[in-house]
Amino acid sequence: MLKKTLFLLGIIFSGLLAKAAEPDTTSARVYFQFNKPDLTPAAKLILNDVPPGDSSITLTRIRIYGNALSKEKNTNLAVKRANNIKKYLMQIGINPAIISTFAVSENGTALPQQNDEVVVTILIDYDAAVIERTIIIKPPAKQTDYLKD
Repeated sequence: MLKKTLFLLGIIFSGLLAKAAEPDTTSARVYFQFNKPDLTPAAKLILNDVPPGDSSITLTRIRIYGNALSKEKNTNLAVKRANNIKKYLMQIGINPAIISTFAVSENGTALPQQNDEVVVTILIDYDAAVIERTIIIKPPAKQTDYLKD
């Protein structure tokens, strides 16, 4: 019975170690004006929260999914949006080696987001020295919410 209990505890403990070794992931959303690739001041406020203010947190990978709606009729727009986010993240001190950009184009039935804002998703992987630590980036429902504050 003792061997069986120790064996089960060993499996549980190894599972916890494996879970602790996996990077955590959070996401942020940045909104662009319809047909424009430029970052707005509200978008920059959201991106300013990406670098962790805690030295026990290390960013390991950032994936930027640039988006363009079919109504915008410009396949390069998604790439420009992703690249503008990457440039800004580099300006605020993020290592460019961990940043990957992707272009996403929505199908012909896609419509602009509310207020003609187009969302770009950013996935952020990080390792935290303290297991309980999490990073939460809470962008507004839409950019105009930031401007009201």
